[in-house]
Amino acid sequence: MKRIFALLLCLVLAFSVVACGEGDGGTDTSVNTGSEDSDTSTETSTGTDTSTNGGEDENKDVLLYDPDMEHKFIATDITNHSVVIFDLNLCEGDFNKLTDDDVAVVWEWDPEEDPNCKGNPGLGIDAAKYRYSAYYKKDVIIACSSGGWAGVIDYEKKTVLWEYNVGNGPHSIEMLPNGDVVVACSSDPGALAYIPLSAGATRPVSSIPSLYCHGVSWDPENEWLWVLEDNGVYAATITNMGTMEGKISRIGGVGDVFDGGEAGGHAFSPVYGEPGKYWASSGRYLWQFDSETETLTKSYKRYGTLTHKNNIKGIASFPDGTVVESVSKLCGNTTQDWSSDGFRIITREMSGGKVKVPKDVVTVVKFDVTHREFYKVQPFTKDYQ
Repeated sequence: MKRIFALLLCLVLAFSVVACGEGDGGTDTSVNTGSEDSDTSTETSTGTDTSTNGGEDENKDVLLYDPDMEHKFIATDITNHSVVIFDLNLCEGDFNKLTDDDVAVVWEWDPEEDPNCKGNPGLGIDAAKYRYSAYYKKDVIIACSSGGWAGVIDYEKKTVLWEYNVGNGPHSIEMLPNGDVVVACSSDPGALAYIPLSAGATRPVSSIPSLYCHGVSWDPENEWLWVLEDNGVYAATITNMGTMEGKISRIGGVGDVFDGGEAGGHAFSPVYGEPGKYWASSGRYLWQFDSETETLTKSYKRYGTLTHKNNIKGIASFPDGTVVESVSKLCGNTTQDWSSDGFRIITREMSGGKVKVPKDVVTVVKFDVTHREFYKVQPFTKDYQ
């Protein structure tokens, strides 16, 4: 009987040890019940903090700046009439090193140094993106200038493959999966032009009016274009794509308008890491467009709400929450009212205190405008999102 009792006692003790040690894999879980910023907080040994705010972002990971993640962005430099690619990671935490070309610039195309560029980008390149061309079968940079110029540049050789003076103030450009090009033109009244390069066209074969058009992006899910014009976002499609008979047209009733009579649509770029979502600036506000719900929501919202009351000309964001913006007259020394003499970089880090919560950190990097001055920025990616 004693042996049976001893055996039972051993089993009970063993079960207790297992139960008490269950889940102990080096992860520390804490609950914040006294913070107004976060109802709950779970911090793991990997440095990732998961917080919720009133249940709105429940179970959503909060990512901090990750130096192992790519943070390249493409910018248009109006001082040098060039396209520049920067790498934040090369700054090693000191983003002011962006002003040092030998540190942060990883690629640059200057039309004056390209013998294939016969056109004139004018005051400077307005917009540029990185894409793969199915027509040229190589990686390319697509770019346009409000002076009328639009072009496709061989990324490896840094030479123009196609260019044309579209006119009408090009402010954005997109390459379709087959290699064709669409240009968004902003001059009054504005237009959206289609150039079927894959069919041998060298100039637009179809266009539609689009009020002060400033942005265009291909949506691979819906297989149509999202277009940003003065008062909102709409969808456009192309029939007979890839032929000289190709025709671009607006899809009625698809899209959304800025609330409250807002106007002045300007920046338009993907929320990198969140397919189907796009940044859209209008006047002094930043919005987010959700292509699934077809809605525009005011203010930069990822892990909280932060509204930037400035004229945002371009925005590049990354999956860890890092954001790079070009803002008109950011440091007050621009040569043009619409240009930016630096970048506003938003990162996230853990705040101090008994309970660590993520907070936004804003770094303003100022350039000497005699060296560089900017217009738009985009994430450096071939993904359409």
